[in-house]
Amino acid sequence: MYPKKSLSNQIFIFIAIAVVISASLACSTGSIVHTETEPTSQGEQGQNEPPKPPQEPTIQVPTNRPIPTSAPTPAPIGLSRNNPHPRSEVLSTSNWEVQVVETKRGEQAWQEIHAENMFNVAPPDGMEYILVKLHVKSISADNDEHSIGGCDFGVTGDRLINYNCGMVVIVEPEPRLDAKLYTGGEVEGWAGYLVTQGEKNLMLVVNETQYSDEDPVRYIALDEGASISISPDLASIMPTDLGMTRDAPAPRTEKVTTEDWELAVIEEVRGDEAWAMVLEASQYNDPPAEGMEYIAVKIHVRSIGTEEKAERIEGFSFSATGSKNILYDYKYVSEPYPSLSGISLYPGGEFEGWIVLQVAKGETGIILVFQSWLDFSGENRRYISLEP
Repeated sequence: MYPKKSLSNQIFIFIAIAVVISASLACSTGSIVHTETEPTSQGEQGQNEPPKPPQEPTIQVPTNRPIPTSAPTPAPIGLSRNNPHPRSEVLSTSNWEVQVVETKRGEQAWQEIHAENMFNVAPPDGMEYILVKLHVKSISADNDEHSIGGCDFGVTGDRLINYNCGMVVIVEPEPRLDAKLYTGGEVEGWAGYLVTQGEKNLMLVVNETQYSDEDPVRYIALDEGASISISPDLASIMPTDLGMTRDAPAPRTEKVTTEDWELAVIEEVRGDEAWAMVLEASQYNDPPAEGMEYIAVKIHVRSIGTEEKAERIEGFSFSATGSKNILYDYKYVSEPYPSLSGISLYPGGEFEGWIVLQVAKGETGIILVFQSWLDFSGENRRYISLEP
């Protein structure tokens, strides 16, 4: 047996050794656990090689060069007003090849139109004629006959109006564009339109939607460098609740806003004065029905959509009601100039025109009712009081 003093000394020595070993392991864990060393034999130069120092991490220095991104795909030429087809080139659609041959505008166009037919009328104030000579070839795959004429085209510019054949009745100079073609047939002729005097960025509108809903509208520049973009401000215009119910119509002095339109009543004429306006518009217009009278209403409209297309507004989008609780349909007559019927506006486009309604003589509380063409939901229906 060991004396107590010797045993105590041994215990103290064992404790000291344990502390040293623990400290060595802690240092080893904190400093070399992530360091790789290559094994060496003790025979090389009589001792082991010292461990290699840990490698510093690679640091990427930022540069001012932007990260490359894929280039946006440009819109196909001719499918939008901001990138119309060049005037000098042939435009091919599903059924036609179209090329602009010549244009005449203003006084030159009017002189030729007047010389062609003495009953052609001069352009209204603020408007002018444009004549477009087109070369058209049928490339239809069905080999049937297809008609082609001025009403298959239109003209638009920076007033954002789609000027079509329904806005003017004239006899164009010969040869006029009016033919029936089989596949491979070609024709050349004039088409005439009214545009605003001095309007810029004019382009031809080629509308094939009458042949197929899948055929897009196309555009050919008539003015050098013609280009029109949709205003981004239109996206912030929201429909309002003003005039949504018959019980609470909008005052005639207020503007109403639907999903696609802003509307405001500018002027109202009723009774004998309205009938005189209708008769002046056309001697073939009928007088109002027995016990009824005309109301002519001038309305300012603005298209506030954001899609690359022209929205059409028609007279039959309007009707009237009053104290007798009858909904009076739109009256089909030749309306005073300018007529609102058949007007097509691109986003942001504005127009003022007349519509004609018929109500019972002396009826009070007359309310104008508007519902967008082809809108069957009723969400865009608006009521505007025509009373003072």
